[in-house]
Amino acid sequence: MLKARLKPHGGIHPDSHKQLTSDKPIKTLDTPWRLLLPLKQHAGAPALPVVAVGEQVLANQLLAKGNGRFSMPIHSPLAATVTAIDGQQITLRVASEAQRSAPPLARNGELSEREQMIALVEQAGIVGMGGAMFPTADKLRLSLRHSIDTLIINGSECEPYLTCDDRLMQEQGVQILGGIRYLMQITQASRCFIGIESNKPDAIEAMESVCRDEVGIDIVALPALYPMGSEKQLIEAVTGIQVPSGKLSADVGVLVQNVATCIAVFHALRFGRPLTHRVITLSGDALEEPTNVYAPIGMPISEIISQCGGLKSTPERIVLGGPMMGKAIQNIHAPVTKGTSGILLLTRQEVPHPKASACVRCGRCVAACPMSLTPLDLVGVLKQDKLDEASSLGLADCLLCGSCAYVCPAAIPLTEYFDWGKQTLQRQRLSEQKSERTRANGDARRERLSREAAEKEAAKAAKAAASPRRPRRQTTEEAS
Repeated sequence: MLKARLKPHGGIHPDSHKQLTSDKPIKTLDTPWRLLLPLKQHAGAPALPVVAVGEQVLANQLLAKGNGRFSMPIHSPLAATVTAIDGQQITLRVASEAQRSAPPLARNGELSEREQMIALVEQAGIVGMGGAMFPTADKLRLSLRHSIDTLIINGSECEPYLTCDDRLMQEQGVQILGGIRYLMQITQASRCFIGIESNKPDAIEAMESVCRDEVGIDIVALPALYPMGSEKQLIEAVTGIQVPSGKLSADVGVLVQNVATCIAVFHALRFGRPLTHRVITLSGDALEEPTNVYAPIGMPISEIISQCGGLKSTPERIVLGGPMMGKAIQNIHAPVTKGTSGILLLTRQEVPHPKASACVRCGRCVAACPMSLTPLDLVGVLKQDKLDEASSLGLADCLLCGSCAYVCPAAIPLTEYFDWGKQTLQRQRLSEQKSERTRANGDARRERLSREAAEKEAAKAAKAAASPRRPRRQTTEEAS
């Protein structure tokens, strides 16, 4: 086992609450009676349905195809009947009879071996399962354009409460290793590091046992620090390399994948299975039995809770993902998606209710920021709507990790300001791109019309020049 090369700047040590589920083996849930499959479970546009209402589908059958860049296909986790389709999701009523599966996914023999493997990963609808849901195939295609020498497997799982990756490393290390071998073959990386926080000794021991005889694969014990799971912090801790601002990890010869994503890649390339199920941590003091579950994608949260002992109190907040970067929701009947790593049902005691006050200029947010930004200056210019100045201060590099807000004694909602600023800048960029495309299309149309008019005049002149002139008829007076 190796140790981290260095400790990245900033970061915090929030209460982990991992003891609630860290010793709970993964539980397979009973078959639900319905599934709600959102059409947007990736970074791109919503997928396009290829089935109709009333159609009976098989397990692993394609339900919706990708719709442009960063859009992934969606498959049915179980044999079912399509009961509804709208612009946001496909609703299935699960078959009560024996489950039947569609044929395995097949490779495209016209492509090279690496391209075939990437195409199959795309066909399986695999996205990053750490929460970002960026299409894995698009990330792997970077290795076709960049020289990748290092593959890093992210097993840090730094978010409080979450233990699903910890349990996967303890229980499914062989599948993780199988996925790593495929990923090294695709990326042609010569070495692989599996980064695991030091507060997961059982996971470290399990992965060391599995990888003991593997050449070029090492386990790295990382400091238990949030947000160690962030890609740039992980790369710096493992390799000592800093990814420059505005650059991708592939630009420095590194690709990062989550441990759960490795298992999905293994299942797709070894067995031709699409991504239809995932492991989720179900935790929080409002639950009777916090645990880790293996659930079909699209299963309603309420049904998962009912199969895990139910609630012992009304939750103050329901969070999909971790408490730092997860998404709070109001609907307990909402479905889990490919990127749902956790379902947290938190009591009032677990949810802080601080009252914001004026900044005391203590500088704790600066010390905590993992990207070495100055949050107190950023929030100052954002309050004045100075987005250009915020950009110059590095707003685009903000991870929205919440470290600054966590340590702020004035309880200023810093992350909310930064999220608003980043979204506003993104809308401005999209608007500018749309305006630029409109101008370009207008210029192209005018140029085309001008060219066509010139071509018509030239053709008319050429026709006139080519036609023979007839002799003029003499009038009666001229003849006389």
